Amino acid sequence: MKELKQKHLDRREWYSDTDREFACMYHRDDCFAGAVGLLTFTGLPKPEYVNSVRGEMCIADKGYQWLELVPENGHWALTAMFRDDELFEQYIDITLENEVSADGNAVFTDLLLDVVILRDGKPVVLDMEELEDSFAGGAVTQEQVELAKRTADTIMAFYAANREQIIRKLFEYRSFFREHL
Repeated sequence: MKELKQKHLDRREWYSDTDREFACMYHRDDCFAGAVGLLTFTGLPKPEYVNSVRGEMCIADKGYQWLELVPENGHWALTAMFRDDELFEQYIDITLENEVSADGNAVFTDLLLDVVILRDGKPVVLDMEELEDSFAGGAVTQEQVELAKRTADTIMAFYAANREQIIRKLFEYRSFFREHL
């Protein structure tokens, strides 16, 4: 059974031992309001691989960038993963609560359920068993389970209807950081 954990926009809980650059800001436009951060890996002890729905995949290595979006009024946090100029994965943590500061930094409470979108554009829900096990063990409530499932369904429907716009915005936000920060 997993417990709910807070995570930081700069992902310090995972990558405190790496050489990396991080910048963040508060951003508001017609599509998004909240924290936007760009994490650039400049040195890792070794590349990081995960088991994905498509098999083993490298998600972090020297030169990789993660664009992070945490909305101020939402129950999700998006990590768009770039290798050079290729957007190779979008990983969305479903969240219980997001705390976004005026300077654009953010902390969010991970609600265990995730949505991943690989290059082919198909969204997949991950970790449903973790969420259900945590409910059975008393770490999450029935209301939190329903919030997580509802949020995942909303994200998948929104992505299906707005895929091209979302991808365009992710590249736009990443370009802004690369040019201005």
